[in-house]
Amino acid sequence: MSTEYDVVVIGGGPGGYVAAIRAGQYGLKTALIEKDALGGTCLNRGCIPTKAMLHTGEVLHEIRRADRLGIEVGEPAVNLEKLYSFKDKTVKKLVGGVKSLLKGSNVEVFKGTGVFLDQSTLEVLDADGKSTQRLKAKHILIATGSRPAVPPIPGLDGVDYWTSTTLLEENRSLPDSMIIIGGGVIGTECATILNDLGVKVTILEMMDQLLPQMDREAAELLRKSLKKDGVEILTGVKVTSVLADGGVTQCRIETEGGSSTVEAAELMLAVGRGPVTEIPGIENLPIKTGRTGIEVNRNLQTAAPTIYAIGDVNGNWQLAHAASAEGLAAVDHITGKRNHTNLNIVPSCIYTRPEIASVGMTAVQARESGYPVAEGYFPIASNSKSMIMGETSGFVKIVSDEETGELLGAQIVAPRATDMIGEMTVALSAEVTVEEIGAAIHPHPTVSEALMEALHDIEGLAIHKASKQGAKKSVKK
Repeated sequence: MSTEYDVVVIGGGPGGYVAAIRAGQYGLKTALIEKDALGGTCLNRGCIPTKAMLHTGEVLHEIRRADRLGIEVGEPAVNLEKLYSFKDKTVKKLVGGVKSLLKGSNVEVFKGTGVFLDQSTLEVLDADGKSTQRLKAKHILIATGSRPAVPPIPGLDGVDYWTSTTLLEENRSLPDSMIIIGGGVIGTECATILNDLGVKVTILEMMDQLLPQMDREAAELLRKSLKKDGVEILTGVKVTSVLADGGVTQCRIETEGGSSTVEAAELMLAVGRGPVTEIPGIENLPIKTGRTGIEVNRNLQTAAPTIYAIGDVNGNWQLAHAASAEGLAAVDHITGKRNHTNLNIVPSCIYTRPEIASVGMTAVQARESGYPVAEGYFPIASNSKSMIMGETSGFVKIVSDEETGELLGAQIVAPRATDMIGEMTVALSAEVTVEEIGAAIHPHPTVSEALMEALHDIEGLAIHKASKQGAKKSVKK
């Protein structure tokens, strides 16, 4: 006997649980299937635990520099057990909050694995593979997320390696040294955490810069900062084999200069994440799966129109906030409501030291797209609040259309960059011109004033930046 629902969501991460709550708010009879903990990767072994541990490192960093403020303290000691307890309590509280919110929106939660019997029927299997429930649904949302990717490196199957999950959820004791394969967002954030906690870290990145998808100047600034803090960084590196020998992990690498070996007590893989598309029964449905995930149209529908795929599983963006936005958009489409979110405008945030955030196009991307580009630039070293904080490494870049003044993108490397990028995301979504944003009064003293100065700099009119002779452009009337 099946129970009928308007919406059934497979996966309780930031895409799935948000979609389920919104469906419940709209009065739709909704169910959510989750085989693990509510909150998915983000709450349990991703965004939240990462930021909890990065915050610990930030406090450590401040204590170690406290003498500049006239505060005399000794070298702080880290109690790893208490640190993990703080992280775990934070996660537990937020997961409990999600559970309460789902209940408040009348969403029925089923623990287990969702199995497709047909396009409108799901069976829930418990951990032993026994059927516990059969659900009929008018609409189904697939939100199964992603998992750490494992590259085909010879010898890797014979080595006990870490992933971000090992560090963030399994709470293992920390080694003396760690090799991290991958210098992207996950790799650099984990390197920051481990280095702050006293682990000697070596990053191996295949591309010629850290954060290969980010602004090159931002990536270079982060490289210098990590190197200053003691992290060894090797870019343009191909790992050709891995071997565990006597409690030491050896990575054989190739560079332009030849072959060599890098050693550490442990190895971590941080080469990205892959979509979880292996949903039992999906192979019998007219759903197409490509290399990056389940294929969807602009409304997030699969080839089976009543089945949607949101978040990491569709390969559009691997970001929790993007998954949530897609979940809301999918439910709005189901109910025929207008959704105002532009799913192409998604901010990216990296919580290293300094923080890095961006939205829209870089200047290079804008020119490649055919725009006549005008740029504004302001160094964080000239911002009074950053100076007070002692965090003067960074910049703000604004990219605009020189002819129309349209905002095209922004890149921020600064303290609290991840908070400030929201302003530029709203401006980009609202299609506000750089003149209109720059005319808005920004509070003083704040790091956000650097945004205003960079906007003014597009016309060579930044106040707290030394002007170069002949740099000013004519002001548009």
